[in-house]
Amino acid sequence: MSLLVFGGIMLSGCDKGSAPPEVRTGAQLYGYYCAECHQSSGDGAFLRGVPPVRYTSLTYRELVARILGHNQPKGSKMPAFEINKPQAEAIAIHIRRQLKAE
Repeated sequence: MSLLVFGGIMLSGCDKGSAPPEVRTGAQLYGYYCAECHQSSGDGAFLRGVPPVRYTSLTYRELVARILGHNQPKGSKMPAFEINKPQAEAIAIHIRRQLKAE
C-alpha cells in the first residue's frame, strides 16, 4: 500500500500490477487485488473509509464496471488495477456467491 499526500489530502492505494499467472480464480483474484482493503471477508474497513463489498447493493454489471475502474463515485479512493474484464467478472462472481452480496 502506498500513501500520497496531495494538497494536504492523504490518499492511499495499492501499487499492484498484473496478477501473477497462477492467480486465476475469483477468490484468488479477490485476495490479490481486493482483500488488502476490503478484507478477505468483504467487511471493508470503516475507519479507513473502505466500504464493505459483501453487503453491496451494486448489481453484477455495476460490480464489474466498478472493478474495472468505471463509474467510480465522486471522492472514491479505489485505485485502478491492471485487470481485464474476465478477471473483473470472476471477482464479481466471487463477491456475489462466496461473500454473499445481495
